[in-house]
Amino acid sequence: MNLKQLINGQSRLSEIIRFGMVGGIATCLQYGLYVVFVHAVGTTPVVSTIISYAISFIANFFLSSYFTFHSSPNALKGIGFTLSHLINMGMQVGLVAIFKGIVGPTLALLPALGICIPVNYLLVRFALTSRLFQSKKEKGSSPAPADK
Repeated sequence: MNLKQLINGQSRLSEIIRFGMVGGIATCLQYGLYVVFVHAVGTTPVVSTIISYAISFIANFFLSSYFTFHSSPNALKGIGFTLSHLINMGMQVGLVAIFKGIVGPTLALLPALGICIPVNYLLVRFALTSRLFQSKKEKGSSPAPADK
């Protein structure tokens, strides 16, 4: 199997690879925009972080929907995607608080990410592929019965 087949495949491994690619793209986009807003636009670092995070988050949602999970984005999926990331952020903060006492503050984020990234994959996958977050059209709602 070549790289193109692996990336475009329907296997879970292909999906995980696409998830990692989208995460990398979103991270690079956020950092690139952050630098542009800080240095070229002259925005404060905090405001730049908020703007770059928001733009990256939106790009991540659409790339995750279309490319990673081959699904159509909608408002329900957007809510599920947002909730999955809020859960992920809470887990990271909690795990860093735990791991800082075990491996020290410098390394604490690493084991936290080792736990949070796979969990985030499962949460995002659920949000973007579960019937719970599908539109009526995606669920294949049956047409109304014809009058007789």
